[in-house]
Amino acid sequence: MDLKSLWTGLSRGARWGLGLGAATIVIVTMALGYWALHTDHEVLFAKLSAQDAAAMTHELDQMKVPYRLGDDGTTILVDRATVHATRLKLMGKDLPLHGAVGFELFNNSDFGMTEFAQKVNYQRALQGELTRTILSLAEIETARVHLALPEDGLFKRDQSRAKASITLTLRDGRSLRREQVRGIQRLVAAAVPGIESRDVTLVGAQGVALTQETEDGADGMTSSLRVDLKRDIEQYLAHKANTVLDKAFGPGQALASVDVTLDMNQVRMTTEDVLTPPAANGEGPVGVVLRERETIRDSKGAAAAAVDAVPSGSTHREVDYQLGRRVEQVVSSPGTVTRLHALAILKTPLNPAQVEQVRHLLSSAVGATRERGDIVVVQPLEGLAANVVTAPATNVAAQAEGTGGNAPRDAAPGTGGSTSMASSLTVAQGLIGILAALMLISLVMWARPRRTAVAAPLDPAQRDATLAQLRDWLKQPASPSHEDVR
Repeated sequence: MDLKSLWTGLSRGARWGLGLGAATIVIVTMALGYWALHTDHEVLFAKLSAQDAAAMTHELDQMKVPYRLGDDGTTILVDRATVHATRLKLMGKDLPLHGAVGFELFNNSDFGMTEFAQKVNYQRALQGELTRTILSLAEIETARVHLALPEDGLFKRDQSRAKASITLTLRDGRSLRREQVRGIQRLVAAAVPGIESRDVTLVGAQGVALTQETEDGADGMTSSLRVDLKRDIEQYLAHKANTVLDKAFGPGQALASVDVTLDMNQVRMTTEDVLTPPAANGEGPVGVVLRERETIRDSKGAAAAAVDAVPSGSTHREVDYQLGRRVEQVVSSPGTVTRLHALAILKTPLNPAQVEQVRHLLSSAVGATRERGDIVVVQPLEGLAANVVTAPATNVAAQAEGTGGNAPRDAAPGTGGSTSMASSLTVAQGLIGILAALMLISLVMWARPRRTAVAAPLDPAQRDATLAQLRDWLKQPASPSHEDVR
């Protein structure tokens, strides 16, 4: 029986009912599909690693929570109505995020576990907790922490030190400052017993060490640390000087630069003094009596000693004094400023008195002293451009006066030297001007077009006449010389 005969066999009401039922099924199916495809999803977690995404999707499958993946599997999206509840549930599951587990590893401890397994689990948990703490920094995207903990032994003579190594991957456009690197080192050293800050090594994603090794010298500073310390001090003093000049002359009207010489030697000085209590009756200090012993030797016999009223013999007295000591040890840290040079260039024209005042202000700002031999130079830009010869002599003389005569002698020429130098420079300028004029004239003469006179050819009659004149000139007798005339 075909569909056509079935349709024709139905009544009018049955036909309407069958059509309405089919239309209802189609409409409901389309609505369900539209609702499923256009559910408002929100990001549950983003920028996940493959391990974290796998752990979270596995937990979502067990919770029967529908989800979608985006950004090549690094983002998990769920319904907006359930995103917060789902996030809280996942965070309460103690998932091993970032490929590491923390101290939740001991939530379900096994009493039959060996001591070695307990130590391994403790090290894993400690590494995971440190990883989570380091990842809380905004500049770090991923981190891996490895701890090298030595085994404790009763009969081990040389105990090895505990160490830690950390691999960091920074976010795009971010970098770690030296203070942050040292902070991570101190964080790990404070969290793990037996580890010092110098034993914590930080390495970037490209394999470049972020930490700087220290030398075994007395000061414990490498050349790079010394350069960094010098640069920091110079930048700090230059910033102070520029701040003072900007407040006095306005922003952009002055420029200051500072150069310092540092003493990187670590000096350890020990002073030992003897402490004695003051003595009475004007006597010198002798100290505290520790022990006193007196010995009497008699030269006569016992009978003679009994007859004589005055005993004869020798007396020997020994007194031991206790002297107090005071030991004072002073250790000076490296990085002491031994010499300072400061330079300030001003756009504002100043007279010599104002220059001297600015020099004193600049010396106070950067901490320059005469006893140390510091040099402070203040130079107006207008005077530097106009007086190329006289300005350096004036500035150097001011330096020698400010430093108490510690400037070199050849750096402070007198007035006669400046005058002779100026006259020599004037003569040299005149000679240079004359040579330039001669070169210009020669160039003009060489560049001017040259005119070459071309003689017209002679006709046969003129040529014959010319030859006849030459023959007559050759036949003439030679003129007598001066000797013949004499």
